[in-house]
Amino acid sequence: MSVLLGPRGRPDASAFLSWSAVPANSRRRPPAHECIVVGAGLLGLATARALSQRGVEVVVLETASPGHPASGSQGRTRIFRLGYPDPLYADMAARSLLLWRDLEDEIGQTLLSTTGQLTFGPEVDAIAKAMEEVGHPATELSETARQERFPDFAIDGPALFEPDSGVLDAPAALHALAETADIDLRTGTPVRLLEDEGDRVAVTMADGTELAATVAVNCAGPHAVGLMTRTRIPSARPPTFQQVAYVAAEQPLPIFIEWGEDMIYGLPVPGEPLYKLAQHRPGPLLDPDHGPLEDDADLVTVLTDAAARIFPSLDPTPVATECCVYDNTVDGDFILDRLGQVVLGCGTSGHGFKFGPLFGELLADLVTGAESSVDLARFAATRSFLQVLRNP
Repeated sequence: MSVLLGPRGRPDASAFLSWSAVPANSRRRPPAHECIVVGAGLLGLATARALSQRGVEVVVLETASPGHPASGSQGRTRIFRLGYPDPLYADMAARSLLLWRDLEDEIGQTLLSTTGQLTFGPEVDAIAKAMEEVGHPATELSETARQERFPDFAIDGPALFEPDSGVLDAPAALHALAETADIDLRTGTPVRLLEDEGDRVAVTMADGTELAATVAVNCAGPHAVGLMTRTRIPSARPPTFQQVAYVAAEQPLPIFIEWGEDMIYGLPVPGEPLYKLAQHRPGPLLDPDHGPLEDDADLVTVLTDAAARIFPSLDPTPVATECCVYDNTVDGDFILDRLGQVVLGCGTSGHGFKFGPLFGELLADLVTGAESSVDLARFAATRSFLQVLRNP
């Protein structure tokens, strides 16, 4: 028997009628919770918030604490941009922008600082077209116009200026999602296993204790697939190690993304004389049960060389470094799906933070059975890979 949550987040009456028809001697106890969310990173908190706003009772289980150093949501800043070569992603980003602004209005605090973005490389034409389609046109700059407007950048060829791009304060965003949610957040509670039992999900903790829920939402990042040992997730790919470096920058600079094989990007750190540099291309494979992350000297050199090439007026020597983890999929598309009584949200592949509030609504739709505002077929856990689309 499958118990689904209805549109307002409460178990559907027909499901309980089915339950009462089961012989008493064969019944298991009803689930203790309506919904358990595993993981208090961006996806987990956004989903818990969206569910709580729909009247669903939510327990959130977090291994450590939101944004802890080994999590995919750690770090000070994230890029928000609309510039994708794929209109679906550009549209999703436009929807997310409105939701971030709504959250800012609710808490009375700025989470997204608009800085603008310089975009260059082989995808410029496709990005300009996609942004035009969603009503957020970018300004196309010739090489001469770019040199006049952004003399600090030493790049070749035309570029786009994306005026609505900006920098998200990652810790503040996580805090805002948690503070505006009516949820039971339990930190220091690692989960070992999720088992779909048909009428409920058994959640086994690392210490052997067990909880249960009508529906569980698995947002455990690189650990998500490992919690579902009996379920094949062909879209998932092992996590990778990513290197970040910060250089000193006294003058204000916009975000940049250099599309191409190396996919170097950079963004300012609001309120600090720092500029963050990283490489979007997935780095070395990483064991999801890794210990403390340490800098990769070769990758630091890649970023130092990129800083010297793109910003000849800056000292390219990093003044600080940071390590992070990419929770990947085969094609760079996310995993947003429901498999029985488990809703799976993972595989953000290094470009998911900007979609946080939208992810929460979409995953909440999967929990409650509400019609989604986005066609989620592309994000199915068992999707076909006959055609692989790159969406960094």
